[in-house]
Amino acid sequence: MIATGLYYITRMAALLFLITGIYAFVVLFLSKYTNMTGLPLEVKDTGTFVIFYPFTNIPFLLGDYTRSYILISTSTVALYGLFLWLLSCVFNAFRQQRLFIPKSVSRLERFYLFNLGVPILFLIFLAFSGEELRDALIIVFLHLMIGVFAFFMAAIFKQGLLLQEEQDLTL
Repeated sequence: MIATGLYYITRMAALLFLITGIYAFVVLFLSKYTNMTGLPLEVKDTGTFVIFYPFTNIPFLLGDYTRSYILISTSTVALYGLFLWLLSCVFNAFRQQRLFIPKSVSRLERFYLFNLGVPILFLIFLAFSGEELRDALIIVFLHLMIGVFAFFMAAIFKQGLLLQEEQDLTL
């Protein structure tokens, strides 16, 4: 029951993050690189922007109107959407009647590979863009710990799958 609740919570959060990231990227990209009018965006003289909720004048997102900020902030939101989506897949594995199935192992493998690889690549990207790395190092460290933990869980699930398949063959 807990896994089911966490599955739905993380799946909904993932969708919200992904939609927000895509919406922000599309609006900012179109405003920066086209002459399109009527976008739900206000660029201020101070070098900042305000993105409004769709079809309203209610502020939704604020930020610096620079290429690096736009790329970093929208990719961060989208990557956390992907992180939450993969996490919901892990919770979905715990909702199944049988835990030790190949699909559960592959879900855990994708989750640990994402947490071990993507944060390091993002940190390298931040280093080349000249951004402050102190806070990013802490977040990368936390994701690496999550990745290591998920790696151990995947190894346990692989072993459980092998034992379960062995037991199924002997019956």
